[in-house]
Amino acid sequence: MLNYIKAELWKALRHRIFWGTTIFLVLCTALFGFLMHSANYVELVGGVSVTMLTGMLVVPLLVQVVDGGRGETMKNEISFGLSRGGIYGGKLLSGLLLGLGLCAVLMIGLLGICFPLLPHDDPEAEAVALGILGFCLLAAVPVWCGMFALCHAMAMLFPGAAVWMTAYYLLFFVGQPILAALSSLFTGGSLSPLLQAILMPYTLLMPPYLSGRLTWEYQLWCWGIGLGWG
Repeated sequence: MLNYIKAELWKALRHRIFWGTTIFLVLCTALFGFLMHSANYVELVGGVSVTMLTGMLVVPLLVQVVDGGRGETMKNEISFGLSRGGIYGGKLLSGLLLGLGLCAVLMIGLLGICFPLLPHDDPEAEAVALGILGFCLLAAVPVWCGMFALCHAMAMLFPGAAVWMTAYYLLFFVGQPILAALSSLFTGGSLSPLLQAILMPYTLLMPPYLSGRLTWEYQLWCWGIGLGWG
């Protein structure tokens, strides 16, 4: 399995989509840092804490990097003696490592580059802000992994990338709100926060959830729902 993951990562790092996505995200990150040039470090960290939702938009592109050539390589891998479970699991773990590594590079790069450039008026507030950022990141990782696993399954089931990518975006930005609205008909007109989070996991990473709800119960919701979707 380790050899298979290494091979998948080696192929992914030579994929045009990966480098195109990476360059685009680096430029977006640089623009974000430039727009915060008049702020202090606490405000920068606070701004980064509410950007976790953008990871949901990048998930299909990273899945395509790993699963894009499955039609050409799957038969060869199976004929070589690899099991389908090993192939599916290896591609899933490879994609997760790729995404988490990219996330770490972008966040550490932004915070590290901006650290000597921005004023540091309150070191204690900066420490608190970094702690909150770590808490938000800890909550975002399982939700993101759950959505990645869903996209990976869809990529394996649907023959064309355009089909499952369209289905993913429609599901999460059109279908799930409609499903949540229909569900509210059976809950007295008000959808419970937990049911909304289950139906629309990305809402857990939106500012209304992050504001005043950074508790261990929130962390339990993120891990339970993320693993559940996974």
